[in-house]
Amino acid sequence: MKRQIYLSLIFSMLIVFGFSQSQRMVLLEHFTQASCGPCATYNPQINSLLASNPDKITAIMYHTSWPGYDPMYNHNTVENAARTSYYSVSSVPNSVLDGNIYNGHPNGWNISTVNNRYAVPSPCDISIYHALSADENEFLVWVMIEATEDMPAGLKMHLAAIEKEITFSSPPGSNGETEFFNVMKKMLPNQTGLVLPAIPAGEYIILEYSWEHSNVYDVDQLAAVGFVQNNDTKEVMQAAMSSDEPFDPPYNVDADIMTVSNISQTYCNGYIEPVITIRNNGEAPLTSLDISYTINGGDPVTYNWTGNLGFLEKDIIEMTGSEFTVMDVNTLEVTGASPNGQNDDYMTNNVRTIEIEQAPSVTSPVSLVLKLDNHPEETSWEVKDSQGNVLYEGGDYTTAGQILVEQFQVEDEDCYTFYIYDEGGDGLTEGGSYKLGYSGNIIFAEGTGFGVKDEAQFSINYTGISENDFASDLHVYPVPVEKEVNLSFNLLRNSEVKYSVINPTGEKLFETEHGMQSPGEKIFTINLEEFSPGVYYVILETGTKQTIRKIVLVK
Repeated sequence: MKRQIYLSLIFSMLIVFGFSQSQRMVLLEHFTQASCGPCATYNPQINSLLASNPDKITAIMYHTSWPGYDPMYNHNTVENAARTSYYSVSSVPNSVLDGNIYNGHPNGWNISTVNNRYAVPSPCDISIYHALSADENEFLVWVMIEATEDMPAGLKMHLAAIEKEITFSSPPGSNGETEFFNVMKKMLPNQTGLVLPAIPAGEYIILEYSWEHSNVYDVDQLAAVGFVQNNDTKEVMQAAMSSDEPFDPPYNVDADIMTVSNISQTYCNGYIEPVITIRNNGEAPLTSLDISYTINGGDPVTYNWTGNLGFLEKDIIEMTGSEFTVMDVNTLEVTGASPNGQNDDYMTNNVRTIEIEQAPSVTSPVSLVLKLDNHPEETSWEVKDSQGNVLYEGGDYTTAGQILVEQFQVEDEDCYTFYIYDEGGDGLTEGGSYKLGYSGNIIFAEGTGFGVKDEAQFSINYTGISENDFASDLHVYPVPVEKEVNLSFNLLRNSEVKYSVINPTGEKLFETEHGMQSPGEKIFTINLEEFSPGVYYVILETGTKQTIRKIVLVK
């Protein structure tokens, strides 16, 4: 698998000097509902407090599924529900201040609570800039986090796209409210947020987000609220509201090797063709940059880029490919030098190093477990051999959240490449994922929010490959299944045995454990009489191994 030494998740790390403690911005996460009677009583008081203290407190309003109808909940059920569950909110209205400072009915806090929290210094500053794309179809956000104290790795950056004010001509729910403020429309990139690296005092990072917005009443009311949170304690370390004015560039001349893509998770074919995204983090327009890369210390491949990038603007460069001898761990180093023909004011983001492992030698069949996200029509995939021939492919999916299991019978000793594509450009989000494995549950590649494309190579080489050391030769029969399905396999040593049945959406419908079993041939039977006709998956767990088989039930 590849590992980027400098985190490549669309940000760069910069250094500033003369740092001090940061003034805190308090965050209110308020849970409400358009058909909640008490909400109509307390929300105006909260909105008044927020309007009177914009320099002390900012807010995100989440709308719950109860007690009645609320279109703002319906616009994003998953992420509203996720934050509701995160704070164990069971009634509305409910206010949460800075994650763990207060959680309860809004009559339990006031401006004194805010002032007390406001007086506690924060370990960082956050600046947020938002804009709409030229066609106004995308909401774009840039976030700069500057550490004024050492910040440990593992903190979460959460960003909520909000609609600052929504006004209805008549109440959308049953409580009489017609005005709603700071309504959460989308968590970016999703409800789980982004895991931050360690940020030493005096350094800062720039994060970049985009959202093809939907269910927005007025795009001119879009803004963003961002916050850094300790997921273990739930404490919010700092928060900020976005502005439609860019924050100040940190340096005058600063070219950033932002991301390196078109890189396989593993390699066996010895050919690399990276795609490099550069960004101008400086105040001066970026007009030239010498870009080069090496693989395993070989001869550099160079490209003398020219253009005209303003602050935070980007360009994508498709580099010439290079052959290399595949090693156990392969080191790709990408460098940008001499921006505008001069020294870079900040050198840390000029080099990006990626370590890529040699592709595994696997046994056939290779299994793909694909869980589709909320946009299944955007996902497709294919498997190619070393000559570029397409051996397997999939796409044209229509069911959100569906779990698909595919198997690739690849018997020739060769180097194969699995490609997965996302037309939306954000990979598999909202719970979507893919995994590639063999011999039951040996996973050698996986991914979620990979962007436009992800890939992984694997080879079939029978020399030195061992069998599953728990069980072998799982067979399910009859095919198709009408009433009962039999699981037949050879247990190679004493092992715990468990099996289950799931449907294509991943819901577990049946599970049983048989405890410790002795070695030998085993046959277990599952009665499916109460199941509806359709496709299901049987999962056999033996020891630490897992094997999946697809079955079709007919009646």
